[in-house]
Amino acid sequence: MHLSRGMWLLVTLVITVTSFAAASGSFPELNGDGFLPEGEYVYEDAELGEWRYASQTLRIEIIRKRNTKPNLTWYEADIYTTGDERFHMIPKNPAKRMEQMDFVHNIARENGVVFALNSDFAHLRIQQRGIPGILIRDSQIISNKTRTPNKMRFPNLDTLAIFPDGDMRVYGYNEFTAEEYLLMGAADVLAFGPVLIRDGETDWDLVRKYTNYNEPRTGIGMVEIGHYVAIMVEGRHEKSRGITTTGLTELFRAKGCVAAFNLDGGQSSTMVFMGKQIIRVGQTNRLNKPARSTAEILGIGFSQTVLDSVK
Repeated sequence: MHLSRGMWLLVTLVITVTSFAAASGSFPELNGDGFLPEGEYVYEDAELGEWRYASQTLRIEIIRKRNTKPNLTWYEADIYTTGDERFHMIPKNPAKRMEQMDFVHNIARENGVVFALNSDFAHLRIQQRGIPGILIRDSQIISNKTRTPNKMRFPNLDTLAIFPDGDMRVYGYNEFTAEEYLLMGAADVLAFGPVLIRDGETDWDLVRKYTNYNEPRTGIGMVEIGHYVAIMVEGRHEKSRGITTTGLTELFRAKGCVAAFNLDGGQSSTMVFMGKQIIRVGQTNRLNKPARSTAEILGIGFSQTVLDSVK
């Protein structure tokens, strides 16, 4: 059997794969729910711009896309789960959640995380004694302090609430208190924004009001419980000028998301697969230049393969 370059990478990386029959653009044979019956599948081809993962509870496909007029490079990740997996916030150090920092890919590696993004960069607002926004981590209140209506700056501190069943809901910056989110059952609440899509609709005035200029950007969205979309847009280099919040919203709408949320961007903006940063950070010609360090990441999935890479 002839194996492509990407398949050779798969063989060397993962010895628990149940089938090597998949080629570029596809997964191995999956069960009726769209997951592996056993084992783990990993496919990486950075040159082609394709990354895939499958297990019994998680399936991920990342595709790099490019435009030339204007120059734009972005990554679209479709994430499917059985309900046994959900996105959650993962700190560098649980005992010093908003204090100890590291690069996103390092935090992902140390925790065996399959897929990760930068999050809301809340630690900076806390360390600088600013307004953190409504924050909950692992069902514990971190902050109940948000903006007042007459002091609307960027980020506007809209919220993304993640629930134990995998539901993601987006809200305005002061719709609920932290205590009310806990009563609703939220496990994690992030504060950044603005909200890009809510109940399938977009408040275009809100989206245009905040940072409607070209920058590297990261966002997370939900098509339905069990199907999520993450998008990272490169910027600040010759092959990608970045994107506006309006443009990012359009990308999520094209994916059919009913909810979407703008996370921190700029030099924080990144996407990590199997413990590796797969995107290019702007203001450098080195692909392996890491994004800005952070105190926590937004991640999903566990793989012993990732954890073993730390050793």
